[in-house]
Amino acid sequence: MTSVAVLLPGLSLVSAGFKKATIIFLVAGAAILLATGQPFSEWLIAINSMTNTVAIMVAMQLVAIPISIGRYDERICQWANQHARSNTALFSFSTLVTHLFASFLNMGAIPLSMNLMGKTIRSRLSGESADRFLAVTVSRGYVLAALWAPPAINLYLVGQATGIPWSQLLMPGILLAMIGFGLSYWAELRHGVIAEKSKNAGRANALSMEHTPNASCNNANRVNDIEVFRSSKIYHSSGRNENAAMLHVGIAALSIAGIVFFLEKKAIGASYTRIMLAGALVSAIWSLALHDSCRFRRAAHEYWDDGLLKVRDMGPFFVAMGIFSRSLQSSGILDAIAPFIQHSAGQLGLFAVVLLPLVMTGLSVIGFHPFITIVLFGTILAATPMKLPMLSIALSLAVGGAASYMISPFAGIIMSISRYTGAKASQISIKWNGAYSIAFFIVGVLFAIAWGTIIGR
Repeated sequence: MTSVAVLLPGLSLVSAGFKKATIIFLVAGAAILLATGQPFSEWLIAINSMTNTVAIMVAMQLVAIPISIGRYDERICQWANQHARSNTALFSFSTLVTHLFASFLNMGAIPLSMNLMGKTIRSRLSGESADRFLAVTVSRGYVLAALWAPPAINLYLVGQATGIPWSQLLMPGILLAMIGFGLSYWAELRHGVIAEKSKNAGRANALSMEHTPNASCNNANRVNDIEVFRSSKIYHSSGRNENAAMLHVGIAALSIAGIVFFLEKKAIGASYTRIMLAGALVSAIWSLALHDSCRFRRAAHEYWDDGLLKVRDMGPFFVAMGIFSRSLQSSGILDAIAPFIQHSAGQLGLFAVVLLPLVMTGLSVIGFHPFITIVLFGTILAATPMKLPMLSIALSLAVGGAASYMISPFAGIIMSISRYTGAKASQISIKWNGAYSIAFFIVGVLFAIAWGTIIGR
């Protein structure tokens, strides 16, 4: 019933890009189930197969409530104006902030990061340079969080398909994210947006010297800037408020990861319930620590009116994708092609760990969502006797999924950034992120093989 409630009303709210993909998966899945004469019980399993994923997305949006109560978006924007004076510093800061928000807000981090950093970036760069700066920092910061963060749906699917628990993916995922940060910085320092000159070289320094709270922050609807964080008694005039905001966001991200890690080690609950519980606990404690009942009511209304709508694109899409994925399993199609893929993987050996994620990335460019290929290839590889440990396979699938998000013009994150910046999705994914995605894929897969060989045996 939950999936039906998400799917039917959601189809009327889904944006054009997601609606097309949702309808294709829904029609294809239903056609396969009908053609193979599946019983009603199998239809129910198919409809509900991705309910857990939708529930994770809804639960993690709760963290937007304390962010709104504490006005962390304003504080972090002010911190950027004060400390990130150069394009180099702003690039690193924008990527890191998006990464932190994505680690607990998932897709909700995209509009927040766009609004948070957009005006600051456009005050320093103009035209395509500003669009590229914003697009690459947000897309890469978001995608790299999907390599380790508990709410990352692709990581959840990798774990389900390969049987590797999240705790074993955490440390290599963090290291992969750090490698991704370094590659991104190096690539843009040599040929990209960091090398661009600001349209007003003194603008950043002026903003910092003036330290005007609203000078370049998107907070026209905010009032009473002198307000303090009551929980910490840190006053805006001292300049410590912004530092505290950065610290609070970092603590929240670490707390969610720590709670999920603890629950997994204690074998408490299923993997998806651990993530939901961690998000709900951190949101509740964080909101109570700020103890502002007036702003809490407003933030709760924003969560209901706006936060849940961030799931409107992905909710119906996941339900439709679940129907399609389950139809492939129940129809026997996967069983028919599995021997061929298993034989090929056995013949290729080590190269299968490189080839299949590469195929996943290539399919994403023509619109085949990596969530589908993660489940498909992960399930088949898990059943194939291979010389490499399963940890290497799981990490290579995660790397392939991350590269797919950045290089596919059909990815939800790319389409969201395209709507905000006005740049074409193909320009963001292929022109601006293409070379970086390929470089990250190569380095990431090599790391996955090495890590699994050394640690995973």
